[in-house]
Amino acid sequence: MKSINNIYIIGCLFMVFFTSCEVANDLEEFDPLFSLPAETAIKDESTAELALTGMYAILQQRDIQGNPWHAGIANSLGGVNTGGAFFFVGAEEASYLANNPITDGVTLSTIYSGQYVMINRANWVIDGVEKLTDDDFINNNRRLEIIGEAKTMRALGHFHLLRLFGQFYDTNSSLGVNVRQEPATDAIPQPRVSVADTYAAILADLDEGISKGPNSRPKFYASSTFAKGLKAKVLLYMGDYAQAATIAKDVIDNSGPNFALTPTFVELFDHTSLDPLDKSESLFNVYSDDNEGLGMGTFWGLFWGVSDWYYDLGELGTMTVGSQVINHDGPRTPFMKTGEYQIPGFGINGNMKFKQPSGPQAQFETFYYLRMAEMHLIYAEASARSSNSVPADALASLNAVRIRVGATTTGGDGFETYPASISYDQFLEAVRIEKLMELGGEWGEDWYDLVRYDYADGFGTGFQVSDTKATATNSDKFIMPIPAASIQASNGVVEQNPSY
Repeated sequence: MKSINNIYIIGCLFMVFFTSCEVANDLEEFDPLFSLPAETAIKDESTAELALTGMYAILQQRDIQGNPWHAGIANSLGGVNTGGAFFFVGAEEASYLANNPITDGVTLSTIYSGQYVMINRANWVIDGVEKLTDDDFINNNRRLEIIGEAKTMRALGHFHLLRLFGQFYDTNSSLGVNVRQEPATDAIPQPRVSVADTYAAILADLDEGISKGPNSRPKFYASSTFAKGLKAKVLLYMGDYAQAATIAKDVIDNSGPNFALTPTFVELFDHTSLDPLDKSESLFNVYSDDNEGLGMGTFWGLFWGVSDWYYDLGELGTMTVGSQVINHDGPRTPFMKTGEYQIPGFGINGNMKFKQPSGPQAQFETFYYLRMAEMHLIYAEASARSSNSVPADALASLNAVRIRVGATTTGGDGFETYPASISYDQFLEAVRIEKLMELGGEWGEDWYDLVRYDYADGFGTGFQVSDTKATATNSDKFIMPIPAASIQASNGVVEQNPSY
């Protein structure tokens, strides 16, 4: 697997690269020299696997449309990222920190086009493999598995686009994204579809991923379990809490020993071996060779820095439940702080969740797209919201995440489990804070939680994003603008988001 990037270069040469399915010919696209026609390149199992590897390659930072900035934007919007060294904080990064995104940011355009590149690669895989028969494959059922993997990744791409660029929180909104389910063979711009239609396409793909995807592959391939977990997460975003709870509970209870919380939090982020590529905690993560920088380790502390606000919240924040004063966090934030980068003249809060620039923790790195701790927290929130109460097993799921990182159950003050006496409103807030402490600095999930919680109460009433991030006062700017180049190139076909 060490040659994954070389396979990407070779295997994807036949694909028609579209930096965005919405951007017309002013953005340079080409058929690379010595490429094979996409329509005929997938002809058997080996070529299908090669194309599939090319689809996954977009997840790596070495690809220009890779991971790091995708996570960085959400961390900036929500307040976990405070910016890195001052000479790396340009106008675009400053706009995210101030919750007032600009429309012509290079980073934003790269993320936007990168997701469509992955979707287009998935479409070519699906199109090519569906034309084959099982007789073209040596391994039993592999043809259907490849289709399941590709459809899961297509769903992931559309979901990422929707939550960044569409009004994902409102299923009645017309402002979804451009859903592409066929290989792009031209640069004709396509309009956005509604949020409901976007979700429908995502769920249809995930159902295919659940029924057809493999479950015995390494965690850096999309399994049927990952598809099921992602479906629970999508349903939570949609506000379909009862179904989200049912599916999340199924993942927690019935996925087998290969999908379970790791015994400790710290071992998830051990960069001294390749073990992170196949941790039981992970539902899906990115492949990495030894000493291959995927980007996050470099970005946290140089281009980004964990905010003092986040670390202070973890170390000093509390919730009072009855007579107990319960700490938000125990060992997680101190562990993260050990990743501080030492830059001459000043220190920047780094993030030990990702590999360091030197020393034993500078060898291996991965990104967890979804892990079991998040499944427990999805279940906890969805179960509570669906019943307007605090069910015992929802409380148990919340506390399972805390117990894993050392919370005690003595009923006293400090880093404790939450008691059965916790109120419904307190419970929802406890879930949100726990997710912030558990997943902080990873994919910016805390930002999307802020938006969802605000919308659930009605924007501007009850819980508000601005209570946590003072500059986030305009709900139109809870989502990003469609990049200006795409709007201009579409000649009015693509509608821009409000207030941009």
